[in-house]
Amino acid sequence: MKLIVNPEYEYLRDDILRVIDGDYVATEVYCHKRNVVERFSMQGKEYVIKVFKQPNIFNRFVYTYLRKTKAERAYRNAQRLLELGIDTPRPVAYATRRKGLLFSTGYLISEYMPYDLVRNVYSDIEDDADKGNFSKDFLDFTLSMHNKGVLPLDFNSSNIFFHYDKEAGMYRFALTDINRMRFGKVPSTARVMRSFEQLGVSVEAMYKLAVYYCSRRKNDVEFSLFVFLFYRIRSRIKRTFKRKAKEKMRML
Repeated sequence: MKLIVNPEYEYLRDDILRVIDGDYVATEVYCHKRNVVERFSMQGKEYVIKVFKQPNIFNRFVYTYLRKTKAERAYRNAQRLLELGIDTPRPVAYATRRKGLLFSTGYLISEYMPYDLVRNVYSDIEDDADKGNFSKDFLDFTLSMHNKGVLPLDFNSSNIFFHYDKEAGMYRFALTDINRMRFGKVPSTARVMRSFEQLGVSVEAMYKLAVYYCSRRKNDVEFSLFVFLFYRIRSRIKRTFKRKAKEKMRML
């Protein structure tokens, strides 16, 4: 097994090894499907472990010899985001196991971040004016991130934390599930609108988001909305085909 521990958490190495071997008590389970995501405690502090499901044989070969594993990419991306001043759970360690000569399973341990998810925003924020402030602060965060040359490729509302900073009088945001990211240059309008489509907001809400975002970047609003609608329609067609394919499989 390969284990990389963030130097700040080297004192937890023995505990980390036990956790990776499954010797811990989960205090909360966030996901137990394709991957496993659970909260647990080490030496009185809360952490989160993500266990990546073993991929197919082709990807096992790829992750062994050609590409960094999801666990390593998430760990490295977290370090890079924090260096750029973009909030994300602090990475503690990552590990990979092999079965035979090929990669089998990856593990990522991060600090627990006690914030809510953006997907819950409308159930947690009741005041309409506050929702407007939330949207503005969220777009300012997104614009700042893009100006730093960062584009998350899984930019959906289940991968973004938020909390209200009373001292600053504004909402703060943090990214999670960050193994798929692009770094380097300010993303194009088309890439931004494609990522916005992942948020799952209504077309009406997207119009407001696009107007504000484009006014800050001096982009063409009509073109931006056209790109957004293109990806929205494409996603709808894909979902329809998948649903019909599943229905046909059940009928066989």
